[in-house]
Amino acid sequence: MQDQHPYRPALEHDLRDGRTDLQRLLPELALKPFSLSDVGTLLAAADGRLVKSSESLSRLLGYEPGSLRNSSLQELVHPGDLLLHMHHLSRLAAGQSTRYSAEMRLMHRSGEPLPMFVSAFAVGEDTDAPRYIYMQVQDLSGRLRAESALQDSLLHLHSLLETMTDAYLMLGREGEFLYMNRSAEELLGRSRTDLLGRSCRVLMPEWYGPVFYRSFQRGLEEGVPLSLQEHFPSEQRWLELHCRPCKPGLSVFVRDVTRHKAQEEKLRATKQQLDSMIEHAADNIVILDSSFRLLRVNQAFLDTFGFSEEELIGRRPPNIPDELWIESELLFRQAFQGKQISGFETVRRRKDGLLLDMSLTISPIVGADHHIPGICIIGRDISEHKRTEELLRSSEKLAVAGQLAAGVAHEIRNPLTSLKGFTQFMKAGAQYKEQYLDIMMSELDRIEQIISELLLLARPQAVTYRTKPLEPILTHVISLLEPQANLQNVELLASIPSGLPPVYCEENHLKQVFINLMKNALEAMPRGGRLELAASASEEDGVCVTLEDNGPGIPAELLKRLGEPFFTTKEKGSGLGLMVSQKIVAEHGGRLSVDSREGGGTTVTVVLPQASERTDPASDAADS
Repeated sequence: MQDQHPYRPALEHDLRDGRTDLQRLLPELALKPFSLSDVGTLLAAADGRLVKSSESLSRLLGYEPGSLRNSSLQELVHPGDLLLHMHHLSRLAAGQSTRYSAEMRLMHRSGEPLPMFVSAFAVGEDTDAPRYIYMQVQDLSGRLRAESALQDSLLHLHSLLETMTDAYLMLGREGEFLYMNRSAEELLGRSRTDLLGRSCRVLMPEWYGPVFYRSFQRGLEEGVPLSLQEHFPSEQRWLELHCRPCKPGLSVFVRDVTRHKAQEEKLRATKQQLDSMIEHAADNIVILDSSFRLLRVNQAFLDTFGFSEEELIGRRPPNIPDELWIESELLFRQAFQGKQISGFETVRRRKDGLLLDMSLTISPIVGADHHIPGICIIGRDISEHKRTEELLRSSEKLAVAGQLAAGVAHEIRNPLTSLKGFTQFMKAGAQYKEQYLDIMMSELDRIEQIISELLLLARPQAVTYRTKPLEPILTHVISLLEPQANLQNVELLASIPSGLPPVYCEENHLKQVFINLMKNALEAMPRGGRLELAASASEEDGVCVTLEDNGPGIPAELLKRLGEPFFTTKEKGSGLGLMVSQKIVAEHGGRLSVDSREGGGTTVTVVLPQASERTDPASDAADS
């Protein structure tokens, strides 16, 4: 007989006590889900009458805890799910099944159906006819809402991908096509049914060039986004690709940038041409910012003024004399307001201090939204041109004086004849008479006046603008040309009212203008005629002087060429007189016009602004 283990009685005692404790704990454990679990639980009799429901289920259905007891389970099930539910309950009650699980709708107290996942168990000692049905209920509203939201998001994403203009591809880790949108089909010229699931490497080897392959592998291995542009010679286009790692493999956004690249190339070529034009232009070109600081200068500017680029960039132009800064700033501000200033004449200083005569064209640089970030100044050195003009004026003065010599000689011959006669008379011993001397002095004064007028034309004069009355200027010109008019049998008529407004002018230059115009009219009537000079004033035009002759006139085809250098209708003319006259009138802020018809005479009109309208040069610039 085997010996009994020494600890066996104690072990059997513990097991009996454990079963006793377990039996005592089972009811308590079974009731815990009804009070503590977040999952809805209920206990129903086989006929569907509720025995007990958890607080969480009561709250979920909108009832007070404990108020569902003795209610019917059929009352809580949605009518649409009731038939199926009763079928499963009857099977449980008949012992044909021990459990079932299904999704069904339970009714909220407010009448709203709630989606639920229900698990039901048959409970009871008699398995053929269980007394109770135990159910666990889980609310599916949150999950369904999340699924619905996810579905909506997927629809929106799909709609976005299908309507976007960029091509979108999703490639697997082996380079196979997983997804492509409509734009990708158009870009590749292939349908998605032909490509999805197949290898990009096999179907489109031109895509798997070295650059794209390295980017593809790097995106997969390192998980970093990449962007690249690549030219596809077979298709003659540029594609821009943005690769983004994703869980299946790689998302690739593709955009055809062929037109953009062409525009870039055109813009680059245009910029290169513009830079070349600026750099190799003979005129000085500078660009200023809104603070009047230099952003760019060309080589011609550096050569003209002797500065280095380091001395200029980022600074205000050092070639503007201090006394002209106010004038220049007024011009710059006008350009920043969108105005263009052309042909403004001023002076600029070289680095060595030498002053240069310059003609400036100032233009705004218009950017996006009509914003003006800077201005461009094109300057031309007209110092030599100015000297040439002055030589032309001097030459024209001498030519005028020479051509007037014939008429003046006739006027001087008469007083010389008187002087010679009285001198011979007195030498012969005639009695000295005071009246003879008075006549001789008067004749000498006349000769001196004529010679003074001639010298005034030929003598170099400083160019100084002053406010002068116009009446004496016209009177002096008429007195100077009257002898030539008499010699050519031309009737000279003048209408110069007193009280004409003064003009802001250089007196000798204006005299030269009217002498040139009157001389042209006289030379047009070698056999005599009539020349009328009239002056008038108006508030709109200022002072107007007209010279009208009854000569042969000028043909229409020649009239439009008047003022061209070296073009003349006279046999011995130089073609410079009218050109110089037009230039002088323009410098005075006026205008000169010629109206003529063949056989009907010629009328020349000179309009000069009144002195009150002509101020300092800075004001003139502002007006321009």
